[in-house]
Amino acid sequence: MVIKKNENTDIEQFTAKHAKKYGIPKVALKALKDFGIFDARVLSVLTETEIAAIPNISEKTALALVRAADDSFRGPLFQKASEQSERFLNKRKYFTTGSEVFDELLGGGMPTSAIIEINGEYRTGKTQTCLTCAVTAQLPEDKNGLGRPVIYIDTENSFQATHLQDIGKRFGFEPEELLNNIFVVQAEQLRYLDQAIDRLPGYVQALDPGLIIIDSLMAPFRNEFHQLNLLAVRQKKIGKLIGLLKRIAIAFNTTVIFTNQVLANIGPSAAYIPVKATGGHVIAHASDIRIFMRKSKGTLRKAKIDDCAWLPSEQVEFYITNAGISDEETIILDGSKKKVAATEDIEPEEKIETPLLAGIKEVAEQKKAQTKTKKKEKTIEKEAAVKEDLKEEQKEEILEHSLSDLAVDMIELEEMEPQPEEKSKPKSKTKSKAKPSSAAKKSKVPA
Repeated sequence: MVIKKNENTDIEQFTAKHAKKYGIPKVALKALKDFGIFDARVLSVLTETEIAAIPNISEKTALALVRAADDSFRGPLFQKASEQSERFLNKRKYFTTGSEVFDELLGGGMPTSAIIEINGEYRTGKTQTCLTCAVTAQLPEDKNGLGRPVIYIDTENSFQATHLQDIGKRFGFEPEELLNNIFVVQAEQLRYLDQAIDRLPGYVQALDPGLIIIDSLMAPFRNEFHQLNLLAVRQKKIGKLIGLLKRIAIAFNTTVIFTNQVLANIGPSAAYIPVKATGGHVIAHASDIRIFMRKSKGTLRKAKIDDCAWLPSEQVEFYITNAGISDEETIILDGSKKKVAATEDIEPEEKIETPLLAGIKEVAEQKKAQTKTKKKEKTIEKEAAVKEDLKEEQKEEILEHSLSDLAVDMIELEEMEPQPEEKSKPKSKTKSKAKPSSAAKKSKVPA
């Protein structure tokens, strides 16, 4: 399996480096690879119980692997505040939302290693913000982007590639390069969302995405958990999902954005807060930044930070346009071109089907299909060009043959055309034959 290797996170070098210190047996490397773990950061994403469930991995080995990963990627368990802050700030990056005032509200843009919740009523700009961020995250770092792919999990069937291309034109992307770096999951039912979450670690280590979007998180849970006695089961599943997303965000320095629906607030505070976000306290405590959006006049929208440990609770206004969210009410698309580096091809090799391997293999299959399509198109173009050349050659040959045949025919006609002397002879013969007939006729006339 071909995967872009990082010296600090490659599983082979990681186990070799920490085998003696943490007591990691040699058999663990093969077991991890067979399961589909090729990036050591995944060890920080999975729990000890999940790692211990891998064949040929004991609980002791699982504990050793988790400790080695945490010490390598998270730093010492106890560390000075100055060291922790410096380490975190050096790691965290920001990318633009497409609106300067929105970026200022967030302290410089959408931050990595964080979970951002966007909630509000319908048509308040939640999906438009997600689509715009799905484009801006692919911008190079010198253009206020991350230069990394995007994973988009759509649970409301609101993802529109055509609209995304309009947003891409605004930022200078060609449609093909833009869409090839966005991996979409249609998960309108909970079972599809569960499958996507199971394969998410495999996709993350294969793609190294800068942004993961779930629009919206609560939709499939609200559709399938109707009864009140199932509330505890629902909240437990939501908590598990949020925990995985948070670990991925920190381990891979990725931004996670999820939208949330609202419900009518029926109670004493309804006069002041007519709606509130769904999901209860599990969702409320999950996000690092919680943003509430509401409608204003026309295409004007308002965004307010409801909860964040390091940002003030302020509000800004922005517009929803034909090319995403913006500070301007209208945007003219100029069709400028920019290029973004594509991710390297990943070819599957392992035969064991695990959720992580399934995710990686799907990425490889999609990239292979794209390559085959491009090759096929080039072949068709070459064949068409060859056919055109053959047609031209055939036309020239036909023309040459026609001219030569015409020349031959003209020569034959000239040879067949009688000469003046030859013409006189038949005339004399005709006259000689005519005289007896005339004489005979005269003989029949009475004297």
